[in-house]
Amino acid sequence: MHLGHIKGFDLNLLVSLQALVEERSITRAGRRLSLTQPAMSRVFDRLQKLFGDELLIRTGGRYEPTHRALDIYAELKGLLPKISGLVDGKEFNPADITGSFRMEATDYAALVVLPGLTKVLLQTAPGLRIEVSPLDNSEFLKRLEANTLDLAFRANEAPQPFRSEPVFRDKCVCLIRKGHPLGRRHLTMEGYLRWKHVGGGGMGVVQQILDRIGCKRDVQLRVPFSVLGSIVERTDLIATVPQRMAKRLAASSKTQIVPAPRELQGFTYLQIWHPRYESDSVHKWLRELIKQVAV
Repeated sequence: MHLGHIKGFDLNLLVSLQALVEERSITRAGRRLSLTQPAMSRVFDRLQKLFGDELLIRTGGRYEPTHRALDIYAELKGLLPKISGLVDGKEFNPADITGSFRMEATDYAALVVLPGLTKVLLQTAPGLRIEVSPLDNSEFLKRLEANTLDLAFRANEAPQPFRSEPVFRDKCVCLIRKGHPLGRRHLTMEGYLRWKHVGGGGMGVVQQILDRIGCKRDVQLRVPFSVLGSIVERTDLIATVPQRMAKRLAASSKTQIVPAPRELQGFTYLQIWHPRYESDSVHKWLRELIKQVAV
């Protein structure tokens, strides 16, 4: 859109586009904006001409946003609250936030962050929807770049040019069954590698460290955290997990905690985002909130 077009531009069109992308329906978007279906159809037609794109395409009996619509929508999430604040003379207010925020996280990061985050958001930003998917280490950076993901949680490292900051720290410990031949002895790395292991969902940090120091463990199976305790208490397999998680598992199963080899113990979880959202008011507020609830 050329700068000359801004002179007669109707900002309400952007609000309409946000509603269309979120509702995936001309009728529901119109109802949300108190417009009749014919009136909303005319607005939709104006938006298509303005942006030179279909914006919504019918797929299998419903509408889906085009890539162009999703790109615009991602910018609108931060832009519309700012415009509203300028017009109304109000400061940023989380209660005014609408739309969705897309995250990817390991099982463990979700366990640490989501309970506290959900509680606060329901009270302070009830119009914001959080969508959380499992972290895909091979794809999440591409999704941040493509603007189909807003935030990701990963341990220890984030490549440039993406932005990141620490959210919480923890250390690895080993979970074994009660009566395990190890007893409560401290494990050296040499002794640790002699045992067979079970991997818990999202504990890529252990593999990161082992790869860095050139060590390889014998992982017999990988399972979700939810069944880890049940497997460990019935076998001699060792599970290497964060201390916060280990305490929960030990309290609900016949397992015990022993220190991990010193090479594995400390790690930091990061939240990672694209530079386009560095100064976005909604994004910044949510990142600060996540740091608070994850302590």
